[in-house]
Amino acid sequence: MLLHRWVGLVAGALLVLIGLTGSFNVFYREIDAALNPALYNPLGSEHNVTAAEAMQAAAAADPAPITSIIAPDKTWPVWIAIHAPDKGSHSDLWTTMIDPSNGAVLGRRDYTNAFAFTIYRLHSSLLLREWWGRELVGVLGLCLLCSALSGLYLWWPRPGRVWRSISLRKGVSPQRFVVDIHNAAGTWTLPVLAMIAATGVGIVFPDVMRPVISLFSIGTPYPSPKVATPLDKNARKLSADQILERARAAQPGADIALLNPPTESRNTWRVLFRPAGADPALRSRGAIWLDPWTGDIVHARTSDVMSAGDRYVTEQLWLHNGASFGAIGRLAVFASGFAPLVLFVTGFVMWRNKRRARRLTNSNSHRQVSGDFGSLPDTLEGKPVRGEASRAG
Repeated sequence: MLLHRWVGLVAGALLVLIGLTGSFNVFYREIDAALNPALYNPLGSEHNVTAAEAMQAAAAADPAPITSIIAPDKTWPVWIAIHAPDKGSHSDLWTTMIDPSNGAVLGRRDYTNAFAFTIYRLHSSLLLREWWGRELVGVLGLCLLCSALSGLYLWWPRPGRVWRSISLRKGVSPQRFVVDIHNAAGTWTLPVLAMIAATGVGIVFPDVMRPVISLFSIGTPYPSPKVATPLDKNARKLSADQILERARAAQPGADIALLNPPTESRNTWRVLFRPAGADPALRSRGAIWLDPWTGDIVHARTSDVMSAGDRYVTEQLWLHNGASFGAIGRLAVFASGFAPLVLFVTGFVMWRNKRRARRLTNSNSHRQVSGDFGSLPDTLEGKPVRGEASRAG
């Protein structure tokens, strides 16, 4: 009881913020496209521009290193090059949008500080990434999980009273109606909130969750493979198009979602896939790493070779935003993002009502005690009690 109450009162406001921004993030790509139509409006529907040509156009517009190339999809129907002007995990990212029909640069912008991605960062780190904000959000996820499970324990009804405990009844007092709202909101959203909390903790603290996952299946760290540099110094690296050609041959039934060029710490190409025709919100489900000189597959982390534990780790983000379950899953996560607000407000009202009732009870008890003393006029007014009268006689 105390755990549930004080987790809600102490962490409730931040959980409300995390919940509302999480609902936004479920559709943040759609919202970003709607807010910036010029950046996502290609001249035609044809895909005449290859990945290599899109990278060349982006490099001409912005010489900063390209860290990722997002392939056109239904939500963002353009090539998107992500640039990292500065080294470091906290550097701002810039994006260049390339029209896939003609190779024209549709625009450039500071992606890190754009509105949609700012809300995304607010959700993932409270805009405090440099000051342990991401870890704080992970702790809040643990708080949400504890609150959900303790709430389930407190709510658990007697046999035959389940429906009554998860429905809103008519003709009850306002105080009882608030309790009904709290119970119904918590119970109906509990499975989704528990999933969101558990996957959120796993995303923030993968090294903590991996031993837990390993109790049920093998879980391995996410790879960053490197290959030896060829002895022939004149060996030429493959182009992005040649890498994609080999990637498509390796996964012929999947759509390419994103590719990462080699970096200083990982000199291999990484290509991410999604199931053919899947909602772009499911941004990837598996990846392969390829040798930049030969195109050989260095490492594969796809569903057909991964363990169940690694599949869960790979799927965590898409479970977290509901994309793993399609449109219905996304809508369920979107709606559940408002649950912390409802639970916090109704929980606060319930706590305030109990405090008022306790003060009223204490006040009535005090008045009753005062009244009891007032019912002894013989002693208060100096009149003798029975023993004193006997002695006086």
